Amino acid sequence: MEDERVVASSASQRLLSSTPHPTPPLNLPPPPGHPLATYVVQVPKDQIYRVPPPENAGIVERHREAAKAKGKSTKGNCSTILLWFLIVFLLLCVIIGGTLTVIYFIFTPQAPSFSVTKLHVKQQKQGSPPTYDVTLKAKNPNEKMGIEYKSDEDGGNLIFWTKNLGYGDIPGLKQNGGDSSNIDIKIHGLKEKTVPPNVQKSISDKKTKHQISLKLKLESPLVFNVWTLKLWKKNLDVSCDFRVSTLAQGTKILSQKCKTKLS
Repeated sequence: MEDERVVASSASQRLLSSTPHPTPPLNLPPPPGHPLATYVVQVPKDQIYRVPPPENAGIVERHREAAKAKGKSTKGNCSTILLWFLIVFLLLCVIIGGTLTVIYFIFTPQAPSFSVTKLHVKQQKQGSPPTYDVTLKAKNPNEKMGIEYKSDEDGGNLIFWTKNLGYGDIPGLKQNGGDSSNIDIKIHGLKEKTVPPNVQKSISDKKTKHQISLKLKLESPLVFNVWTLKLWKKNLDVSCDFRVSTLAQGTKILSQKCKTKLS
């Protein structure tokens, strides 16, 4: 019995000696430098970046394409409106220009004709500046156009050879197409100049008639109108060379030649 116990004890000791013992855990030293510590990092919400889902990129791209298409459509509409405006403007210019051209050729403005019908000279005393009352007959040759004569201060000038006898104002006048009218012009003699001897002799000598050749010059602005439309503005220049029997009483117009120019 004891032998069995000895054998069992020897067997258990051999079993214990053959079983490996567990290795104890190794405690590693901390890394050199700072000791181990725990840190908490806080990031603001507005700095937290998130990756949008893929479908958002498609939505943005569709909006971008729609904006581009709208911009192109707006530019196209503006270009079309501007083009139509230019076309309408050019058409109006062509219509207006054509209308004025047709009117000009249909209603071609012609200069009025003039003739001296009367001359009367008044002088208070010999040597004083006389006054020359000249009456002109003005005829409008335009059957379809009226003429408006604008008043012009010192627009009339009476000349003997190369010497000015005086100046006078041209009164305003309106004429219908084809009408004839009388224009009275009062020429005032120049005070600072003496009356030429031949003119003074023709004025003073009441028994013998002394013929005198004179020239009347007129300058006046004109307006040609059709109905109520004032179409053309012209400057009128008239030069009448005429000869009278005398400058005393009973003056008669012996001959005359009037030239009219529009500018």
